[in-house]
Amino acid sequence: MTLALVYRLNGLLGLLWAASMWFGTDMMAAAYGWEVTAPMITMSQFLGMSFLFTAVIFLMLPNWTSLEQLKKATITLIILQILAIALQVFHLSTGAIPAGGMQYFGIGLSSLFVILFYWKSRA
Repeated sequence: MTLALVYRLNGLLGLLWAASMWFGTDMMAAAYGWEVTAPMITMSQFLGMSFLFTAVIFLMLPNWTSLEQLKKATITLIILQILAIALQVFHLSTGAIPAGGMQYFGIGLSSLFVILFYWKSRA
């Protein structure tokens, strides 16, 4: 497994998140016990676009940069990923989102990507 592959896998995961935000708002809201409203659907579509932009960057960055440039960019992306994990843990600990297997799986998967990014950027 190479650093470029880790970037691309993370990008594919981002595409799945984008699709779930566009087409799975009802399912997401039901999982959290939230009522689906028109503003929630609008925000979900907006967030889906943000996921799409980020996913495309992760997918394409290995093509746009050299390996050394990719390694340099990785530390910043690791920090951002850790912040995203911390925010999810905060939301779980304050009860803003319910605890459950899906949330723990997401934290675990994100943590795995942090480890892979760090490991492969040092190789």
